[in-house]
Amino acid sequence: MARPVASAAFASTTDFPAGPGHAEGRSGTGRSRTTPRAISALVPGRNFYVGLALFTLTVGALSLLIPSTPSYDPWSWLVWSRQIVHGHLTITSGGTSWKPLPMIFTIPFALFGNAAPDLWLVVARAGALAAVIMVFRLAYRLTLRVGGLFGEADAALDRVTTMLPALLAGCIGAFALALSASGGFVSSNALGYSEGFAAALLLISIDRHLDGKPRQAFVVGFLVALDRPEIWLFWGPYGLWLFWRDPGARVLVAALFVITPIVWFLPVYIGCGSFSCSVSRATHPRSNSLAFASNPFEAELKRAAWPTMLLRIKVVAALLVVAVTVILARTYRRSGLAGLRTDQNRARLAAALMGLGGLAWFVVIAVMTQVGFSGNNRYLVLGSALVDICGAVGFGWAARELAVLATRWWRGSAARAAAQWAAAALVALVFLFLPNWVGNNTISIARTHGSLVYQAHLRQGMQDLITRYGGAGKVLACGSVMTEGFQVPMVAFLLDVPTTRIEAPPTNGGAAYPEPASAAPNLILQTRDTRSASLLPFLSTWPSVHYHYVGTGHSVHMFTQGCSGGAA
Repeated sequence: MARPVASAAFASTTDFPAGPGHAEGRSGTGRSRTTPRAISALVPGRNFYVGLALFTLTVGALSLLIPSTPSYDPWSWLVWSRQIVHGHLTITSGGTSWKPLPMIFTIPFALFGNAAPDLWLVVARAGALAAVIMVFRLAYRLTLRVGGLFGEADAALDRVTTMLPALLAGCIGAFALALSASGGFVSSNALGYSEGFAAALLLISIDRHLDGKPRQAFVVGFLVALDRPEIWLFWGPYGLWLFWRDPGARVLVAALFVITPIVWFLPVYIGCGSFSCSVSRATHPRSNSLAFASNPFEAELKRAAWPTMLLRIKVVAALLVVAVTVILARTYRRSGLAGLRTDQNRARLAAALMGLGGLAWFVVIAVMTQVGFSGNNRYLVLGSALVDICGAVGFGWAARELAVLATRWWRGSAARAAAQWAAAALVALVFLFLPNWVGNNTISIARTHGSLVYQAHLRQGMQDLITRYGGAGKVLACGSVMTEGFQVPMVAFLLDVPTTRIEAPPTNGGAAYPEPASAAPNLILQTRDTRSASLLPFLSTWPSVHYHYVGTGHSVHMFTQGCSGGAA
């Protein structure tokens, strides 16, 4: 296979396999220098990814020691997976949207019965942790190779202390992705959403491309395309480039291009009789969606995408893109294309393209919101991860340049090492304490933990009440069952029925708009979606119906009418 040198989106200037053979590079002055090896050289790709999977899955399993539960969408995937295992599938336009990526895992997990939700949580949380680690890895390896602007060959940076800026960049990127408050990275992925997993796969795909493995990058990108259809706009052109550049990959590219729409749309058609059920659901979001803003495109960018990242990351990422543009333009005028093909310039361009790629992702999500899709914050995580890497490399690059300048004024190896440590420490302090202060836009660990525990208690409370009432069979024998809207798929899973069997509260429910008694459910599992929300459904929705209080499990209350059940 010919080594790629051009790509529709990324490959033309960012293919720089990191390995022992690449230890020798060229400095800005044209002289040979020795650089530290990137992580991908210290830990070969296959070993790294095996270790990554084992480590993240172990941490994901240990996370179940904290009260845990999936949220709305994952419960729906789990219900569908169990139906598929049982030989039938019911999908409606009123639930969540179909996603092939999580179904790859939840279908076999359905064979393990009630353990399936926890098994999926392990995978989802492992994927989110892998995304954080991959941000570290990419920020680290790019910072190692951005080189210096002031002739670092003369500065004689030693191998260990040269790694300090790269380590700093990796830590900053990982911190920014995991702990930025507005994006909800921890809470959404702890509840089993798949975007963190998809972000990890995206970064692994980029990592494989940088290692000169475009076929592997394309295959991993295929997995991302099974989670977020918006990635087709980027993955598709990459596949076309690979198809053109590498004849041996043409069958692979064609096969995955054919498989992708099949696994997205055929199960939907089987489950609801129409190819458009998932699209219909996705274009009818809940009332607080930015799709209902006066200008959804602008609202998505300003109120969702912009707050998703730390301010200092966004600013430094923008500065890096500007700096790289100027540097590469000057290099091209001086040396032509040959000057752009150095490791340093390829790394610089890779970092800048990640920042621009993140911005492009935000624009795509904003366009989707404009045409009626929900524009949830968690969709933005793929772009946030890219911008976080770009900004982190900017911080690491700055630390590197400060270290180079400092070594010009310090004599002796010990003094130079101290200067380089001081440069890294100074940049770290700048990151920590530049306005706005880190504490104002990072998550509250206590609040996030409390929210996750509350959601877990909803699951436990539902299960306890169903058991105390006499089990799923007796609950269903009572008649119609209703619960707070976001708990519908969870109750359906616990009762082993399709989501169509469980009712959500009337949209106009309440004392001001009473429903006829004939529409009143026979059994109600009343609760709050969050600790600050209202108890739903309102019993006052049916003022002429007398409900019997059965009992309470955590924050869930059971009421019945027209049937008898277990004691409170």
